[in-house]
Amino acid sequence: MSPVGGTNSPPYDFSLWYFPEDVHVASRIAERLREEGFRGFIEHQDQVAGRSVVLTAVEAIEASRVAILLLSAKSVGDRWCQRVSQWNLFRAIHQRGPKVVPVCVGVTRAELPPFLRHLVPLEYQNEFFFQRLVASLRSRPGSGARRVPPQGTR
Repeated sequence: MSPVGGTNSPPYDFSLWYFPEDVHVASRIAERLREEGFRGFIEHQDQVAGRSVVLTAVEAIEASRVAILLLSAKSVGDRWCQRVSQWNLFRAIHQRGPKVVPVCVGVTRAELPPFLRHLVPLEYQNEFFFQRLVASLRSRPGSGARRVPPQGTR
């Protein structure tokens, strides 16, 4: 599927960005999301030989509704992973682009790059991880998701 499309809605429900050594976690996440019916761009799996990696990344970011950043001990210090994270964050803030969902794999919020610490991360090891990730993909920006009032205030 080409990330360039002529419709108003992005052709990808998500894009998944990760350090190559984290492919086992990325593959599991991508497989589960596809089982749920989501379409996605998976960074190291969907790149086309002979194309610019930078151009492919920019197109995928622009063509995705939700950006999932897989953050591990190796990726948080990697310059390419930081750059892609910054591009996703820039689009989310300045161009009302995709929601950015940091996924922590063996790192704490304090270990995240400072520019990502304001985002609420998901912990991969949490028993409710997939449930929360799917919920993040199902909610649309600006959809006015219903808040449940605190107990006893109805």
